[in-house]
Amino acid sequence: MEASSFRVFSGWLGFISKCQKRRLGDWASTLDGFTRLQLADDEEHAERAINGIREELAACEESIRMVDFGAGTRRGVFSSESKPDERHIAEIYRRAAASPAWGRFLFRLVRSLKPERVLELGTNLGVSALHISVALELNQKGRLVTIEGDPSLSEIASSNLSRLPGDSRATVLTGRFQDVLPTCLEQQGPFDLVFIDGHHEEEATLLYFERIKPYLTQGACVVFDDIEPFRPVRRAWKKIAFGQSSSGYVDFLGIGLWFAPLSSSKQESDVKVLEVVQ
Repeated sequence: MEASSFRVFSGWLGFISKCQKRRLGDWASTLDGFTRLQLADDEEHAERAINGIREELAACEESIRMVDFGAGTRRGVFSSESKPDERHIAEIYRRAAASPAWGRFLFRLVRSLKPERVLELGTNLGVSALHISVALELNQKGRLVTIEGDPSLSEIASSNLSRLPGDSRATVLTGRFQDVLPTCLEQQGPFDLVFIDGHHEEEATLLYFERIKPYLTQGACVVFDDIEPFRPVRRAWKKIAFGQSSSGYVDFLGIGLWFAPLSSSKQESDVKVLEVVQ
């Protein structure tokens, strides 16, 4: 992605955040730090290394056998049924990996917020995790735990992460979210930053958010991916954004940021998300 394209994207992010400033409350000024997307020299070097791995993934014609426990499973959120499928790695990258623009956004988010503990649901090939873990390494603090249901993808993600500085800060857990998440929350939490990018269904997103919420630090940021109009995750996002007492939220159409209350006295939600799940 050329520098001019990043400037356009950054301008769009700044415009959206300015329009929604009233929704951000205490976080309005913080958002400026990562919507501008400028990189220092060491950050540019780190991004070039990530882009090298991106190029390899985009050109890789190797096929892997996948087991999909996410959206599209017929029996619902807690079903053990899976969808085996064989796909080229290049196709998986094209369809599911974070774009360079959103990757830099996540990178700048981590650099600005400087979280101690980060949780990701939906590792896939590990592209988002690369941006997060390298940012943690540049911060010289923080750890990432990322969960992937498919063993083949988990193995590829672990291999990708091992190639760049920051690999010691990242742990890939393999298994269905509903199986792995409870223990992860107990052992690895509380979390300052959470990235929800898997099981792209409304009910599942609401349930995972409700499970994660007690393990958030004050002022924690929860990032929701794939909230474009007419997608199931957007319905969940709107219920969370409008139905929670929080210090703020911002909707970038593709990604939404929800910030937990900064004061413990505000931790109780005015509306319980699960009450609206049918």
